[in-house]
Amino acid sequence: MPSAPSVSIDDSLWPLRMVRFVGVATPRQFEQYLMDTAAALRRGERFVSIFDLTRGGVATPEHRRRQATWLQEYESPLRELSLGVAFVVTSPLIRLSLSAIFYFQPMPTPYVVTSRFSEAALWAISRLQERGLAPEAERLRHHFGLVSEGPDMPAP
Repeated sequence: MPSAPSVSIDDSLWPLRMVRFVGVATPRQFEQYLMDTAAALRRGERFVSIFDLTRGGVATPEHRRRQATWLQEYESPLRELSLGVAFVVTSPLIRLSLSAIFYFQPMPTPYVVTSRFSEAALWAISRLQERGLAPEAERLRHHFGLVSEGPDMPAP
């Protein structure tokens, strides 16, 4: 039996923000996710995000429109505070859905789409390292068991 739709947000490893979608979010869940993300921006602190969409469903046309509008509305704080977003996607349909959103409203921040969480974590850690948040990057390397091979190079 499939899991009930949900959106979970984990800020416990801040400045890493992890968002997981399961199924297709209800309109209420989607709006809550957008409000929570706006609240994270109001913190005024730089951060990176990983979106785990491996158990997510294809966004509805209304979700895609709302996300594009939200990206446009929050473009300036996203550009200033979001150091990047890594999307973990295994479904070609979800990749296509992301492309549709970004076609109408390009991402204001660097992003990567990968099929493995470990690649997303390495990318997010490297963004923190590159932007001068070395202690935070090192803490996340240890948390995820990613040992440094050199001063700035995480192990594969």
